[in-house]
Amino acid sequence: MPCMRPIPGLRAVGRPLPEFLAANPHAFSRAELLGHWTRRALENAVRGGGARRVLPGVYAASVHSQAPIVRGEALNLWHPAGRVTGALALHLYADRLPAPATADLRVTNGTRPRAPAWLRCLQGERIRVSSAPSGVECTVPERALLDAWTLCDPDARRNLLWEAMWARVCTWRQLRRELDRTLRVAGRRDLERVLGWFADGATTPLEVRARHETFADARFRDFEWQVALALPSRRATVDMLHRRLGVVVELDGDRYHSTRSARDADRERQTDLAAAGYAVVRFGWTDLTKRPEWCRERLLAVVARRLARPGGT
Repeated sequence: MPCMRPIPGLRAVGRPLPEFLAANPHAFSRAELLGHWTRRALENAVRGGGARRVLPGVYAASVHSQAPIVRGEALNLWHPAGRVTGALALHLYADRLPAPATADLRVTNGTRPRAPAWLRCLQGERIRVSSAPSGVECTVPERALLDAWTLCDPDARRNLLWEAMWARVCTWRQLRRELDRTLRVAGRRDLERVLGWFADGATTPLEVRARHETFADARFRDFEWQVALALPSRRATVDMLHRRLGVVVELDGDRYHSTRSARDADRERQTDLAAAGYAVVRFGWTDLTKRPEWCRERLLAVVARRLARPGGT
């Protein structure tokens, strides 16, 4: 009798097939299911709506059939030599990233599997290095990101890149090496430009986006970036500084300020800056990505008030 592949936490193995599938958000091959249930049980489950054929020879509960991990597992079972890539792989590496409606699978040159409408097959050289987030065989993160960039609408590519980098799917250096290994990449010039911003010394994706998008116009030319300040009680490096007006901008992110000790250190640092006479303005990832114009308006308002002080000019 064919064995069920080892899946941690598998439940309801001895129950009727629809109950088993509903209890386990995974994909299963026909051979796996027929090792425990009859062909008629499988046909009845599909006919009754409790099971769905996700891909030829691969089944899942109808309620789970579009879940990212189920689609990923189904692709592995359907075409074992391929590797999930693009936006679906990115979601499996970091579930804060959106799950796409269309999945992408890297296959070897010359392979042309008959794919359903929700799947794109990308041909290339045989994949020699892969990884398995959530147990799904995927291309390495930098390859997945490069494929997602290539397949993305050009107007949405940068946002895709920012979000993936912020989620720490891979480093900019890893992506740069993958880009250098790839001959043809749609939007290569723009991607090289963005990666060049990281190479110039930016410390986080938030800083890169702030410097080259949010605060990039002439109204912010008097701000310096990554400035070391000697305060009476410490030395501090601030993200942005209007030296003449004493305005400091700190770029925050939950990922970098998520512990109590980190938040306590931030408050102490801000208090020291205020004691030294600096006006401190703080923006986070959501601010810069969801309301950049508000960020610009707020910062310019602080600058205007400092200019309005006696001796501000």
